[in-house]
Amino acid sequence: MPGIETPTPGIAPRLTEPRHTIAYILSLKGGMPSFNYREIEGIVSRGFKVHIFPTRITDGIYEPKPEWPLHRPSVVKAAVSVLYWMLRRPRTLFSALGEALSDHAMPEFGMACQYSREMRKSGVTLMHCHFADRKMFLTYFCGRLLDVPFTVTVHSHELVFYSGRKLFMRALDASSKIITVCDYNRNYLVNEVHIPQERIETIRLDVPLEDFMPENRLKVLTVAKFYDYKGYDILVSAARLMKEDPVVFWIVGDGPVDVRGMAGDLLASGKIRLLGSLSEEALKVIYQACDVFCLPSKTAPSGQKEGLPVSIMEAMAYSKPVVSTLHAGIPELVDSIVVPENDAKAIAEGIRSYMNDQALRKKDGERNRDKVVRMHGKENVEKLRKIFDSLA
Repeated sequence: MPGIETPTPGIAPRLTEPRHTIAYILSLKGGMPSFNYREIEGIVSRGFKVHIFPTRITDGIYEPKPEWPLHRPSVVKAAVSVLYWMLRRPRTLFSALGEALSDHAMPEFGMACQYSREMRKSGVTLMHCHFADRKMFLTYFCGRLLDVPFTVTVHSHELVFYSGRKLFMRALDASSKIITVCDYNRNYLVNEVHIPQERIETIRLDVPLEDFMPENRLKVLTVAKFYDYKGYDILVSAARLMKEDPVVFWIVGDGPVDVRGMAGDLLASGKIRLLGSLSEEALKVIYQACDVFCLPSKTAPSGQKEGLPVSIMEAMAYSKPVVSTLHAGIPELVDSIVVPENDAKAIAEGIRSYMNDQALRKKDGERNRDKVVRMHGKENVEKLRKIFDSLA
């Protein structure tokens, strides 16, 4: 068979060229939807080549991989491409133009002129459109110009907001296969939109089950700016000493110290997770979800020190046990596990003490809450008020 090496007995055949080059038409507004990202990963891993043709592009959490060529919409390229198709397929071009004008889809028509030309150059043999909205109109026009088949995945919002459009029905009729994500949508397409049921298949969205499992590891939280006196080098070293322990380190913060660089291998393995800067509400959730708080503060080479870190007070207010250092004002607040500065092994052993003893975590957490209530209540603001009043 073309594209597959002659198999050796007992060894699965290996693809030497992609089965199809697929054009994925989707929106990258706010990055790529997580389910699109996982879907494309799975398709590529099964021997297909994918080109991304977005309707809009802004940054987000999920971005196309470098090996997924990304095409960008351009008004100039679209105008040039209209001339290109006028010379090659004038009748089809003007027919599509008439459809676009009658159903207010000129932006999709112009983008389709550009993208269909680029699809031809890229050797695209199949198109897939995720969402049957304006992205499907674009795909439909590309299909007319290229004579390339396309499939479409339909979600619920298109059935509500687009099913009355002429182009919605024309595009669905022109598609080679209609996919939807649940049986409710499938039944709606059959009963309300009157699509023959044999043309529709329910394919549910992929959930990476290996990633979405209950977290049985001890969750150790650090919340601090990425400054040298926060002791991130010690924290990373302690995490490295605990590579075989059932522990994960959550780090919230940002700053000049290259924590990502120093923790590269631990990030790759999932031992450390950098969560960036979080809103106050998100941070509250993280505080409550962690098991232990750790901040290995130390004196920086410049001589800079902590006073008494607010993040330790906040963690203790959530009844969390704390592992920290004999540094500056920290021992005034933390009674239990405080270890010498710059001692990654002692930090690791302190975390292990809590890892192996849930009752100790609960006991020290409750004691920490009581101490914060005693030392850091509203009476401190009242004391400040009295000073201000005395000087008025």
